[in-house]
Amino acid sequence: MSHAVVPTLVGEAFSPWTQKARWALEYCGVAFTYREYVPTLSEPWLRWRMRQRAGSVSVPVLLAGEEVVRGSWDIARFAARRAGDGRLGDFDTMLPWNTLSEAALAEARTRVVLRTLADPEALDEAIAAILPRVLCRPLRFIARDAACRLDRKYRDLVVPGSLRHALERTRAGLRDAGGEHLFGHFTYADITMVVVLEALAPAARIHPPLGPAARRCWSDAALAEEFSDLLHWRARLMSAHSVPLEPRAMS
Repeated sequence: MSHAVVPTLVGEAFSPWTQKARWALEYCGVAFTYREYVPTLSEPWLRWRMRQRAGSVSVPVLLAGEEVVRGSWDIARFAARRAGDGRLGDFDTMLPWNTLSEAALAEARTRVVLRTLADPEALDEAIAAILPRVLCRPLRFIARDAACRLDRKYRDLVVPGSLRHALERTRAGLRDAGGEHLFGHFTYADITMVVVLEALAPAARIHPPLGPAARRCWSDAALAEEFSDLLHWRARLMSAHSVPLEPRAMS
């Protein structure tokens, strides 16, 4: 595959999985365009583009010419190969951290979905980006149906306690490493654990930004207070290293 091909990252800006993929690509200096995925509406196009007629479709997905790279982990590996200098670290060594991150985010996702279903304002915000605000309330059932389908799709992945376990392991890992990074220097392990903190206090710069109701659904004040040291750690890393910018959707 020629490196002249500019890949397209398809994702949901608010999603920590998309944030992981985007951060890895940007940190590795991989040029790409971004396309926002709208559940249900974008699915036919993405299935066509991926040549996938059956089975579930999830984002992020990186479309690099004829190559389809699925999921933030494999997208990060793609970015690392393009960079060719090991800047993201050794992926075999980092796999346990990614596993922790995936489990934590699976629990957080289900928590957010259930909170959204119980919050009419959050349901309205979920479709405000694609519908005039005046239509959000009468068409709220569309957002509710999408949230219910998301819950059914992913609920089996939830292992209760995974979020807290990941936070405790990150704190211990940083203490054992004796510095700001889990492996002595900035790697994908740091990225994959930093984004878990979106489930405590969202901080990613995204477009459109999270509305107040969505922010409530994502936030956890008690965990944010208990793990405030990790939130400070995130702020330092985001300041010191290349951090995802607001994605600009393709026109």
